[in-house]
Amino acid sequence: MGTEKTPARVVGGWMLRHPRTMGSTTAVSSASVMVGYQTVLWAAGIAVLAGASWRLLDAPTFDRFAGRLLRAWWRRWVIYQRQWMRVVAACGLVTSDHRGDSLVPKLVAVRSNWVWDSLHIRMAKGQEPEDYGQALDRLANSFKAHAASMRILKSGKIALDFQRREPFNEMAIPLPAMPESIEAVDLRKLEIGRDEFGRPFHLDLLKRDIHVLLAGETGAGKGSWLWGLQRALAPLIRAGHVRLWVIDPKGGMELGGGQEMYHRFADSDRTGLALMNEYVETLDQRKFDLGRQGIRNATPSRDTPLDVLICDELAAMTAYSDRDIRVEFHQLLSKGLTQYRAVGGRIVGATQEPTKDVVPMRGLFPTKIALRVDAASYVDMCLGEGMRDLGAFADKIPAYLPGVAYAKTDGRKEPRRVRAAFSTDTDITELVAFCTELNNVTPIRKEIELPDGTVTNPYEVNFEDFEDDEVEEIEQFEGEDDGDEEIA
Repeated sequence: MGTEKTPARVVGGWMLRHPRTMGSTTAVSSASVMVGYQTVLWAAGIAVLAGASWRLLDAPTFDRFAGRLLRAWWRRWVIYQRQWMRVVAACGLVTSDHRGDSLVPKLVAVRSNWVWDSLHIRMAKGQEPEDYGQALDRLANSFKAHAASMRILKSGKIALDFQRREPFNEMAIPLPAMPESIEAVDLRKLEIGRDEFGRPFHLDLLKRDIHVLLAGETGAGKGSWLWGLQRALAPLIRAGHVRLWVIDPKGGMELGGGQEMYHRFADSDRTGLALMNEYVETLDQRKFDLGRQGIRNATPSRDTPLDVLICDELAAMTAYSDRDIRVEFHQLLSKGLTQYRAVGGRIVGATQEPTKDVVPMRGLFPTKIALRVDAASYVDMCLGEGMRDLGAFADKIPAYLPGVAYAKTDGRKEPRRVRAAFSTDTDITELVAFCTELNNVTPIRKEIELPDGTVTNPYEVNFEDFEDDEVEEIEQFEGEDDGDEEIA
């Protein structure tokens, strides 16, 4: 009787609830006994020095493999657990049972990345998720977070997400310099902007990012991504190694400024369908030609250019147009997403609503980029199931940060938070002028030096300077087989 709160049970229960802490303590104690505490201290110092060097030399990889774990452990015990009881009581989230005992929600785990902290909470008896939704702003202010959101993990368990910092508030994203020559362009590393660590972000149109889906509401910055990609391809566009097929169903308001450098351009749903038909026919013919030659992968060149199809608003072609247009465009687009990788077909689509009704073929895009979206459900619709739980809070991107997005590529589990550089009207004009200038024509040599040392232009001849007797009139030319021809 009365043994429920004995010291032995309290200590034993604490040890069972914290296996990692007990395991680390046991390992350090055993090592100190076996090799001496001096050796353990030296090993700890070397580990700290190696970690600090890793952090300074390559912060992104350090944060991905070690930093987020260390940060989560530190912030759980030093920031959140230390003041958890005081904060939840002040926010009115402590209840009581029939005996008057306090029931406190339990902080189960903390996950942390460079920007967000995610607190997994087991709610107290008698609570519901709406109770935490009403207290969300108070919790954010208590933990000094910029923003907060709540997710339901399962029955009785929720996650509170707190944004600690906004790296793009102070980080300037410079517009990448436009390549000047074909040799300066690497299709595997087309720089579009920067990630949240300040590291350049690239698209790989050669192997990884063969098709790209952009999702974002009006003003989210989809144009920055589309113009940034065209800027990175500029020398190849000018040389004819890349051809742009552009569909802008909004009358050309977004991409019409680059019409002069496009191979084909459509500014309505009807002309967009005609363009899509021509695109498919062109790549079908190339597919058959290369297949007969035994070529399995085409190399971008003037004979086999990389044909990039850009559709600024997929919904106008797949959901909001006439039924005959929707059905045929859906079929053609699905064919383009599945059959033309080896022959140089690439598709970049943008939409405001990444739902299955609007983009029924969204699973065929290997690379997905979510800018600011209107609803939390749109995040998983665009990036894939569970991406918001992994920290892709695209619905929480501030409206004053256009171009910020979460990028998800095949082969990488975690989404990356990136921002595309903004292209002004002057930058677009410069891009179009660069891609359309005729600087690949060999100029005619107008002046030559004669043997006597004089310089003359052989293409400027004044026939009036000739005397009549200097011109010999040829009246007839006698051919061998074709008969005689008169020469005027």
